[in-house]
Amino acid sequence: MAITSRHDDEEIMTSINITPLVDIFLVLLIIFMITSTVLDRQEIKINLPKAAHAGTEAPKASGLVMDKEENLFLDGVPSDSASIVTQLENAVIKNPDHQVLIAADQDLAYREVVRLIDIVRGAGITKYALKVVRNHS
Repeated sequence: MAITSRHDDEEIMTSINITPLVDIFLVLLIIFMITSTVLDRQEIKINLPKAAHAGTEAPKASGLVMDKEENLFLDGVPSDSASIVTQLENAVIKNPDHQVLIAADQDLAYREVVRLIDIVRGAGITKYALKVVRNHS
């Protein structure tokens, strides 16, 4: 009678197959990506409090405009770049936090808008913004 060992029938597992686990994680990732793009961002609606003694005046800011013909206007007055720099430097002396709102015709070259920003920064203005119109589509 032959004696057989149990070790011959059972093989020792030397590696673990993780392919099914990776497949599950990839499917979960795809589901998460799809559902996150479908979710709509909701707006939080609040009623802001009103103060009896709140200021009604906005901070003083200059308006710098360049039209389609590259004419410069500071606060609605036609000006050249040298006088604009002088006026803005005087405004900075009076108020170091003076602000400038820059507006330019949309058909102007980008370099002209950069030139306006250089004029403003050259006068010592650190707070400026570009004026745009909201698209109602």
